[in-house]
Amino acid sequence: MAFCIKEKQFVDTGYTAVENKFFVNFMPDAPDIRSAIYLLGLTLAGSDGDDNSCETIANKLNISEEEVLDAYRYWEELGLVTVINANPTQILYHTIGSNSTLKKIKPGKYAKFSKQMQAAIDGRMLTVNEYNEYYTFLEETTFAPDALVYIAKYCAELKGSNISYQYILTVARNQLVRGATTLAAVSENLKSQQKYDDDLKLVLKAMSSNRAIDYADRVNYEKWIKEYGFSLDTVIAVAKTCRTGGMTKLDSKLSEYYGKGALSTKEIQEYETEKACMYELARGLTRAIGVYYQSLDSVVDEYVVAWLRRGYDDETLLAIAKFCFKSGIRTLAGVASIIDKLYKNGVVNLESLDSYLAVMADTDSKIQTILTQCGLDRRTTANDRLLYKTWTEAWRLDYELIVYAAQLATGTRSPMAYVNRVLSDWKQRGVTTVEQAKLVLPNAASSTTATSAAFVGGTVIERRHYTDEEINSLFSALDEED
Repeated sequence: MAFCIKEKQFVDTGYTAVENKFFVNFMPDAPDIRSAIYLLGLTLAGSDGDDNSCETIANKLNISEEEVLDAYRYWEELGLVTVINANPTQILYHTIGSNSTLKKIKPGKYAKFSKQMQAAIDGRMLTVNEYNEYYTFLEETTFAPDALVYIAKYCAELKGSNISYQYILTVARNQLVRGATTLAAVSENLKSQQKYDDDLKLVLKAMSSNRAIDYADRVNYEKWIKEYGFSLDTVIAVAKTCRTGGMTKLDSKLSEYYGKGALSTKEIQEYETEKACMYELARGLTRAIGVYYQSLDSVVDEYVVAWLRRGYDDETLLAIAKFCFKSGIRTLAGVASIIDKLYKNGVVNLESLDSYLAVMADTDSKIQTILTQCGLDRRTTANDRLLYKTWTEAWRLDYELIVYAAQLATGTRSPMAYVNRVLSDWKQRGVTTVEQAKLVLPNAASSTTATSAAFVGGTVIERRHYTDEEINSLFSALDEED
């Protein structure tokens, strides 16, 4: 059996290829004799002859065979070779590859650890990169080497010898987060998690899965039971709904239920029913305003949940959405703006919405009459509404008096401004009725009273009989409110 062998990545040629990274990163810090042993052994690794032996290297360099093996243990610590404990011993040379910045560790520090790790993962050779990852982890943490070896054995028993070093280090980092860094603490944690295996078999069976239990399953189950507070029966009930998607889907669902405070099977069923209703409502709302969402998750989370918490029901929300569509508001953000304004005015159900819109419609109807009496043929504007609000709420003037002032404004240059000046003057003089106004302005038209009477006590518009134009006007008015 050859003493020195190469990884298959090496290409056998008529000469010995030495990577420049060896000369730049490793040889400067190595004792001369150890560099000589590395280079001579690398040369012999291309031969299967009798000269490829530890004895040959020792004789050529005039040293003992133990010194040769000691040198290889030095290079093993740096990840450049692996000393295979076979009979006879073999030295496997690794390509340095992209690992040009391998962590330089004091020779001998991890000699015992390296052999134990190789023994723990029996069935394949550990690579230079894998060793370096283990060394780096141990150097950067307080993790005990024997604890990492224990984890490697644990993982190999679960997954077989093809287990990746990433999986092993993931388990180790999980233990590190839990404060377990010694062999005793790590072994206790891992053994305690194995007590969940009987439960996990039932969970996997509920998902129609016959695969083996792994470490991630145990970690997740411990979280579900201890941290979240689910019972085994609840986990099994949810698992039956996860026959596609496996443990990832089960963990996602249980995390969602935990976040919503649904911990029992009954609470989960109620939550799922409510969730289905919210998604159906989200579909109805998006259809009502003419938009499409591939996923309704954001619609539910950002809008529907908040609106329902405010006390809105499905019928009211759909009615608002339809009104918004008719008024040209065709985004959920626009609908949300309208709902915010309605909520400030105490409008949270269909009855209050009908009443509120009726009042607004009546107000707009009265303003439109005032515009007509002024001789204006146009739609109501935000400024018109602001003026009317000032006259009726701030100045507390009667509608008949405002209509009378509008009649007097006919033919003026800026009728609404004229009405505002006249009403302001009457307010200052204490005029509150049409009769008093006629005395202040004796030349005013005498037909005012009869005309005004037709507009006293405007009729409230009944629900659901708004034209598209009226809806557009009402919601435009609502959008203008602060």
